[in-house]
Amino acid sequence: MTKLNHIGIIVSDLEAAILKYQEVLGVKLDRIEDYGAGLLRIAFFPLGEILLELIQPLRPGSTAWDFLQEHGEGIEHLAFQVDDIAAECSRLIRENIPVADWAPRAGAGKTQICFLKREALCGVLGEFVTEGDCSETGSV
Repeated sequence: MTKLNHIGIIVSDLEAAILKYQEVLGVKLDRIEDYGAGLLRIAFFPLGEILLELIQPLRPGSTAWDFLQEHGEGIEHLAFQVDDIAAECSRLIRENIPVADWAPRAGAGKTQICFLKREALCGVLGEFVTEGDCSETGSV
């Protein structure tokens, strides 16, 4: 791990959440991105080297949707920056660490991601992330 990359926060209303975070924390919105063919809308707030991601699930079919239905709004995951996501994903599998993704996949913001299962980090959903989209490395 090289650093904490971002904190994923599930919200039910993205526009209202953006206004709240701007008002309460004084943070500036960087961008909003659609992800997963209509699954999610994500707002990005840079805080130094760490991003806050406000994630609104739009329909069933994602762990974010499941989280919102089960727990309501709140922190869903922590994402850790890695230099070589393919190597880290392989290491996790080799060491029998519970993973949700068996190979890196495309993430928001032209990244590659790999999720761990909650039991890997004592109930916290973990994500590994590397800058650069999957087409740059040939990963799926």
